[in-house]
Amino acid sequence: MPVKRWAFEAAAVAIALSMLGYMLWRMAGMANMTLPSGQPFFGDFMAFWSAGRAALDGHVAEIHERAMLWSYQKSVAPDLKYYAPWNSPPTFLMLVAVLALIPYPISATVFLMGTAILFGFAIRRFLPDNRALLFPATAPAVIYQIGTVQAGMLIAGIVGMALHFLDKRPRIAGCFVALLAIKPHLALLWPLFLGLSGRWRAFAAAAIAAIAFAAVAGFIFGFESYLRWFESLAASQTLISEQRITTPAYASLYANLLGLGAPDVLALGLHAASAIGAIIIACLLFRKGDPAIGGAALCAATLLISPYLFFYDFTLLMVGVALLGVPRKPWEILAATFAWGAGLTVAVGGYVALPICPLAAWLVLGVAFTRARSVVAHPAPAPQL
Repeated sequence: MPVKRWAFEAAAVAIALSMLGYMLWRMAGMANMTLPSGQPFFGDFMAFWSAGRAALDGHVAEIHERAMLWSYQKSVAPDLKYYAPWNSPPTFLMLVAVLALIPYPISATVFLMGTAILFGFAIRRFLPDNRALLFPATAPAVIYQIGTVQAGMLIAGIVGMALHFLDKRPRIAGCFVALLAIKPHLALLWPLFLGLSGRWRAFAAAAIAAIAFAAVAGFIFGFESYLRWFESLAASQTLISEQRITTPAYASLYANLLGLGAPDVLALGLHAASAIGAIIIACLLFRKGDPAIGGAALCAATLLISPYLFFYDFTLLMVGVALLGVPRKPWEILAATFAWGAGLTVAVGGYVALPICPLAAWLVLGVAFTRARSVVAHPAPAPQL
């Protein structure tokens, strides 16, 4: 093995161990499911479990109300100082309601381990060998999810499985795509990807399964629950525009620019320009039909569209890099390094809100674009008869 690869692996392990050590230090002194900082043990999973528990108790109509959900969170962690809001659709509520059937700490552990296994299994489909699993396993965005149990690995695992089955079992792939209804803002490009690449069986399967998924959630929780979810999105927008949580968690260009002190109009305008540019480039790559290049573009461009993004969402970028395979040029190594380290925004964001995550996504999208041009410039030789 080249020395450079040993150096990269050693650095990745060292950074991962330092992050784990830091989290253990932060968790020291935890009592009553509450960290010394007043935040819940297992972080954002508190919102998942409390929403699921409230739904099981018949409080779906109040699921987005602070007072009601806060009472559930305080029942688990009496010393809690920070409220964890629920702002996901009824489709996701179906999943967390099942998780809320078991006690909070066990539920969080099951969710964390289950999503990690799914993510690891999915991304392994695109990696050359088992040792390459070190790449996603040490990524800061993944490591930090041990402390704040979020849906980043779940979404990345679902996308990875959908891309894996895309041309082998298109109907199964479509069913995986439908599962992204739990986080609709991360599924916006899938109809374009499937349509522009001519994968109509997967498109039809995804549409039918998504409608069925949404309908089942509507029958269980009442279709008015979708209206209440739409109404709650204003609070989600305010969370970003007014920077109501710690800056290091934000990962969109819009939020990063606000953190740097840019006016709201300027931040929104630059974010919109970036998003439109990413969509155009991605659509051009989708038309090529190449599942690896198109899939990488899908992962990268998805993370440049929504202004509502956090560091854990960039777990998805690991799938995009894995699809592109071994870096061939120095700037491709740079892109893979930035994608791997995008989650480090949590560490540096406390000092300055650098747009590390958007830059990482653009670098990966750029690699996909140049790879597509290389395929056109150097087509495979025709088979000899």
